[in-house]
Amino acid sequence: MSSVRVSRPASTDDGSACTRLLASPTIDTGGMPQFGGETVISKDVKLILMDCFETLVELDDRRYVPRQGIGDFLRHFVRDAKVPVVVVSDAGEDLLKAALAQANLRHLITAIYHAGNASEPLDGGRTRKRLDVPLRDFKVQAADAVFIGDSPLDAQAAQHHGVPFIRVPRSEDAMFSFTTLVTGPSRYRSVDFSNVLEERYRKEPEKEE
Repeated sequence: MSSVRVSRPASTDDGSACTRLLASPTIDTGGMPQFGGETVISKDVKLILMDCFETLVELDDRRYVPRQGIGDFLRHFVRDAKVPVVVVSDAGEDLLKAALAQANLRHLITAIYHAGNASEPLDGGRTRKRLDVPLRDFKVQAADAVFIGDSPLDAQAAQHHGVPFIRVPRSEDAMFSFTTLVTGPSRYRSVDFSNVLEERYRKEPEKEE
């Protein structure tokens, strides 16, 4: 397998350190790496950072439920491979704990980083997830971790902190399962997400008359 193309972080001299933990065909996604049909996480990874909402959990009839395959994914890395998996979110701590508990995932999450301890303000009222905080706490180099998220802001945070990034599709894509990040391959292709679903996220809501 060839390496996945990852946006080069500003803090590195070359892209080599940020590609060796991910295995996938090269995919052109307009500068933002995404999950592809053969993307898997290497056994050499030392820390997995994950966004929470629409990545770990999704809403189903006003209840938070786990994304497809996430239980097997977490058990593989946390329980079997002894790789810590931590949540990094700009949401509040109480909301994150409640959502993970409702989805029955809290016991599989090593630590939770939230708006109160791992988020920094940016211009225009935006925020950025501070991936450097869990990296420091777990004494892991950025190149030895991976960040999994669902949005361009997640990709930007990963790029800023020099962490390899995997963008997964949101819950609307029922074809995707997190188990393929362990075993590969999948019928899913990131271009499907780009072409079919991205337009939906960018479309402005219609005004009510």
